[in-house]
Amino acid sequence: MNTRWFDLLQSPEPGSEGGAGGAGAGAGGADSTAGGSNEGEGDGDDLSRVKHALQREREVNREKDRRMGALEAQLRELSTTNPEAVRAAEAKALEEQTRRELIEQQARIAQEQIESKYSAQLQQANTELIAEREARQRELVRQQAEKAFIGAKGRTEASPIDGSTPFDDVWSRFGTNFRIEDGALVVVDAKGNPEIDSETGKRYEPIKWLKRLQTDPKWGLHFEPSMGSGGGARNGRDGRAFAGKDLMAQPLNSLFSDAFGGAA
Repeated sequence: MNTRWFDLLQSPEPGSEGGAGGAGAGAGGADSTAGGSNEGEGDGDDLSRVKHALQREREVNREKDRRMGALEAQLRELSTTNPEAVRAAEAKALEEQTRRELIEQQARIAQEQIESKYSAQLQQANTELIAEREARQRELVRQQAEKAFIGAKGRTEASPIDGSTPFDDVWSRFGTNFRIEDGALVVVDAKGNPEIDSETGKRYEPIKWLKRLQTDPKWGLHFEPSMGSGGGARNGRDGRAFAGKDLMAQPLNSLFSDAFGGAA
């Protein structure tokens, strides 16, 4: 290796170059030789330290190479001369992987069950909330329809038998004809379309629509009399009042004459 230290070792022999150098041996030559001797000794110490460091580095590298070679040899030996150990290691690794996958699957199933449970509860709660909201809305419609029924001279007496009122019968039959739109009670037909008043060409007023029932033979009984006045007024089957004679105050022959058109 051509280094500065190697060059220093190649010191020239005395008298090898230039006759003047050999002839000029004397006091000056002695001093020069002495100085050269001291410098050579310092350079020799540095060279020793460098050589020692290089030697240590080579030994460390050789140890690393030895260990790596031993490990590779063990691996080769394990795979070639001890296949049972290799298969056992592979089986253990596979078992560990299977166990981990099983745990992950169980955790995923448990999470799905929890989500499904709470999803069903949430759906049920939403269904109940919607039903409750619709029930409250329907009760509001019923209250508004009852007010319109009373405004149409509907009777309000309650039955002493079951406590029901005439409006209960009307609501059970015609309740689907009423709903609330924009906070107001409106009348609709069986298809949900607005009922139109033929007299005005506009939507029926609920009170006016209910008053039509007064002239009905059956539903007129649920309303107060709307025709006739005075003590002689009485109700017919259609709920209308009409004036008539006081039959108890008339003589028999008069009644016979009115009925058959002749004298008794």
